Amino acid sequence: MDEQRWIENILAGDTQSFSCLVTKYQQMAFSIAFRILENREEAEEAVQDSYVKMYRALPTFQFGSKFSTWFYRIVYHTSLSALRQQRLFSSYDEATPADLTDDDIDSATEILQREDRKEIISKVLKKMPKDEALLLSLYYLEECSIDEIRQITELTTSNIKVKLFRGRKHFYESLQKIAKHEMVNMI
Repeated sequence: MDEQRWIENILAGDTQSFSCLVTKYQQMAFSIAFRILENREEAEEAVQDSYVKMYRALPTFQFGSKFSTWFYRIVYHTSLSALRQQRLFSSYDEATPADLTDDDIDSATEILQREDRKEIISKVLKKMPKDEALLLSLYYLEECSIDEIRQITELTTSNIKVKLFRGRKHFYESLQKIAKHEMVNMI
């Protein structure tokens, strides 16, 4: 069943369709909230609050954009609000990204060929600045376009591109450190 049909059914009172919508988006919603809040319980609470907000706002959804983009924007803003309430929010200065060599990228990519790559990716993302980890997750894991990310985060297109570039650089640098650490442990 497509999203539009689910939404029509939800608006008609079908709780099973709402359950299907929750199941479809819960993993990425949690990822967004967790990347921002860095706390499992707070992320779960933010996602629950986001579902309540989504349910209440569902009659206003116009299908002008993808439902996922609209919902992830709710999750994003709900998580930022929770973070502001904790007074932990900090902004990141713009940085000029440096180029990586092909050897750096090749050796880091080799590590990802192993079966535990999801664990390594998760470990690397946890060590990165929250905004970069979130943008990389949206772009590569959720396959959101730059425009969809702009709609979710309300960042400018150029800011998203710089943060993605910087995020990729930080990701590969962290991956290199893990590779060196694992090589030392093998010896």
